[in-house]
Amino acid sequence: MFSVKNKKFMVIDGNALIHRSWHALPPLTTKAGEMVNAVYGFTAVLLKALREFKPDYVALTLDRKEKTFRHDEYDKYKATRVKAPAELYQQIPKVKEVAQAFGIPIYELAGYEADDLIGTLAHSVDGTVEKIIVTGDLDTLQLINDQTKVFTMKRGLTDSVLYDAKIVKQRYGLEPEQMIDFKALRGDPSDNIPGVKGIGEKTAIELLQEFKTLDGVYKYVNQFKSSPLYGGATAAAGQAKIHRSSHRSSGAGGTGKSKEKIKERILELLKQYKNDAYLSRKLATIKCDVPIKFNLTDANFGSFNREQTAELFSRLEFNSLLPRLQNLMAHATTPASQTAENKFERDKIKFKYYLVDQEKDFVKFFNKLKKQKEFVFDTETASFDSVTAELLGISFSWKAGEAYYINFQFPISNSQFPNKSQIPNPKKVNLFNYQGNNSRVNEWLEMLKPIFEDKKIKKYGHNIKYDIEVMASLGIKVRGLAGDSMIASYLLNPGSRQHNLDAVTFAEFNFQKITKEDLLGKGREKIEFREVPLAKLYLYSCEDADFTFRLIKKLLPKLKAEKLFKLFLEIEMPLVKVLAQMEMYGIKINSKFLANIKIRTDKRIKQLANKVYQAAGKKFNINSTQQLREILYDKLEISTLGITKTKTGLSTGADELMKLKGQHPIIALIQEYRELAKLSSTYIDALPELVNSQTGRLHTSFNQSVTATGRLSSTEPNLQNIPVRTELGREIRQSFIAAAGFQLLSLDYSQIELRLAAHMSGDKKMIKAFASGADIHRATAAEINQVKLENVTAEMRQQAKATNFGILYGQGPHGLSQNADIPYARAKEFIDQYFKIYQGVKKFIDQTIKSAKERGYAETLFGRRRYLPEINSSVLQVRKAAERMAINTPLQGTAADIIKIAMIKISRILNELNSNEHESNNAQMAPIRMLLQVHDELLFEVRTDLVKEVAKKIKRIMEEVIKLKVPIIVDAKSGDNWGEMETITNYELRITNYE
Repeated sequence: MFSVKNKKFMVIDGNALIHRSWHALPPLTTKAGEMVNAVYGFTAVLLKALREFKPDYVALTLDRKEKTFRHDEYDKYKATRVKAPAELYQQIPKVKEVAQAFGIPIYELAGYEADDLIGTLAHSVDGTVEKIIVTGDLDTLQLINDQTKVFTMKRGLTDSVLYDAKIVKQRYGLEPEQMIDFKALRGDPSDNIPGVKGIGEKTAIELLQEFKTLDGVYKYVNQFKSSPLYGGATAAAGQAKIHRSSHRSSGAGGTGKSKEKIKERILELLKQYKNDAYLSRKLATIKCDVPIKFNLTDANFGSFNREQTAELFSRLEFNSLLPRLQNLMAHATTPASQTAENKFERDKIKFKYYLVDQEKDFVKFFNKLKKQKEFVFDTETASFDSVTAELLGISFSWKAGEAYYINFQFPISNSQFPNKSQIPNPKKVNLFNYQGNNSRVNEWLEMLKPIFEDKKIKKYGHNIKYDIEVMASLGIKVRGLAGDSMIASYLLNPGSRQHNLDAVTFAEFNFQKITKEDLLGKGREKIEFREVPLAKLYLYSCEDADFTFRLIKKLLPKLKAEKLFKLFLEIEMPLVKVLAQMEMYGIKINSKFLANIKIRTDKRIKQLANKVYQAAGKKFNINSTQQLREILYDKLEISTLGITKTKTGLSTGADELMKLKGQHPIIALIQEYRELAKLSSTYIDALPELVNSQTGRLHTSFNQSVTATGRLSSTEPNLQNIPVRTELGREIRQSFIAAAGFQLLSLDYSQIELRLAAHMSGDKKMIKAFASGADIHRATAAEINQVKLENVTAEMRQQAKATNFGILYGQGPHGLSQNADIPYARAKEFIDQYFKIYQGVKKFIDQTIKSAKERGYAETLFGRRRYLPEINSSVLQVRKAAERMAINTPLQGTAADIIKIAMIKISRILNELNSNEHESNNAQMAPIRMLLQVHDELLFEVRTDLVKEVAKKIKRIMEEVIKLKVPIIVDAKSGDNWGEMETITNYELRITNYE
């Protein structure tokens, strides 16, 4: 026994966390195709627990594959468990690696389970040491006492709870030591512990509340020598006792409970399954005397090898966990801990980083810069709004380990601007005209301008789109754009969502950069970029430029080796400037129109809420999952057949409500309520707030490195999610308007993915349908239903449309039945018939899946890849999901590539047209502006007199990007707003000539 005061000992239930992580997380794989979702989940919970409890001692316990003493007691123990797939067991060695990297000792012993080791370790430690058991289940609640608590997950891996005796009592109405007998009565289906057949959780709790223990229960039961069901004097007396006062409440000061002891049915079950009850108690009891060697000092935590741990995180590609690891290291108490301050000191010693804020230093730097044929640059700004952000400085690097930071902050004294709000903002005063105390800014930027605008000098960056927008707003057009390490990382690993500079640097070099949190702090202590001491800011910025340079030198050769460099150089990099220009243009928003929509929408939401309350028979919080669940499944007793069950109960998600459609009027009301509430908060309320105060326009941000297929996404706002087919969605689009004297012009690829399916599959019937100009959905409906084209009904066409698109997304009968709102059998029949008609499509799908299994990736016509290591998984659900991705990627990815190429070509033409139409250097004066890209649509703002001429030119470019076996069709529309546009007919375009 040990006597260590005020210390914490954390014992980890490894297998429980591994299994919980496996089921809670989607498949996560490394670039090498290793499945790591269970290891990731385990590590995430470990970091959370380490941060929360700050233990002095940590130990990990694991099960072994051998049978245990419980199997000897009961050969059916855990017999009903479905064996986990190999991908789960293959991750256990990696979990051990994580523990070893943190210096955590591992305990496992043949014949015993991890729970027994937990019990033994906890009982081996003096009561003055606080014990915390970290687990993924509730098996160890029986170990709780004054010095032992259980930390487990309530939902997924994020919602946690710390159980002590009080919390156990609140949840179960029992003391922790009663949990063994609770399992003895109720059993445990997950471990195939039988319990007393017919006794559930509620009855087991009531019995233990009344009789305290299993022995107490049977002391009472044993009074009845023969079964009440078979008569006899004792039975009659017993029955009298059972029913006596069954509905009578106790007097004053009593508990108010029924004095009935045990109901007749329960009594018989207890008698019949007594042996099972006592066997179950033995199986459920955690042993606390396992013969294992343990010294608390062996579990000392804190002296782990930081570099080794970071290297393991890098190998496992746990980029998103890096900040948590850094946080743990920063708050470690050991001398080896690496704090944020140490990072700044490290950079001073290890790297040649120079602060340039004096004239003589700038001259030296500038003379070096002039000689460079390529360099990396990175801007530092006071905010993240590229249109209005104040420039603080620019860092440059053209050699690994060397960087320069040019400081552009105003040399302001407190006496000059005693009030911080009076400090001039370079964006507002124009750096080239501001004369105050900052003449050097004018001179230095003027000197740098020709270098930035020299297209012969190659420029690189990380998320360089932001930097060129900042420079453009200062009057500098960056030319010679040669590479972006963020985009390079994305092309090499499109399945990852971690392409920020910190994450990519860590993944490629196992180097932990200075983070924004290191620089700015967090919580109440967080400061603004402008407030960061220059001595820290310049090191941070130089490090960014330095490691961007290193990444460029490492990732570009990788792109060439993977045959992705052409895609990078000819599509993604030219697109950066196109998107930057679009973001800077922005689009006008009619805020008054949105205000009117808001009044009507809020009124409708209130009406719907009242109708929901009426249908429910009571008022409740519609947004509360728990309360909604109780209304739907308990109060209204709507069928739960086929409804997904989560950790907290039956789901009320959108997919589940779709299954309940038509079963009760409340379902449609809730669906409409949710849709309106979401659109209201996401767009109606948010759009006016996003309008830039200086430009009066909304500037969305386009993302090139998010979607795995290559499609663009957008944020602030997310334009992709504005519904097109709902009335409110169309009204929201009406709030996007053209400036005075302009119209909005929309050009939209028609059924591009289906046309690509026809091209790639070579299916003769599909090619013929498109070549003839037929409505492909109507043609499909006619074939499937074996009717003439003129006899195809609207319903037939809709079902055929759902089938056409469903096939492209790898949908099976179940998915199609839901989307097309048809019975499963009918959906299966549709798909079977579809593949008989379009046999080429079936062959294409089969070949695409086969190719992805052999190569490990799916590919677009332009060479974009989506790596799919999960496609060879032994887990059916995982494998099928990867197969669906393999089918869809060549189609959706190629469509994404096509519209990107079109945007690049259109941009070049527009630059020529705009230069011919106006001589002003102000981009906002351009008569033709490409504003938005949403799915397969491009939206332009065009001077009213040029609309049809421009539409004709752009339509031709878009339709001629690639030559397919079928025609590419682009539909053109124009109008004063995005929601109300009129089609520009081909006839109108034919009679138009651009002068």
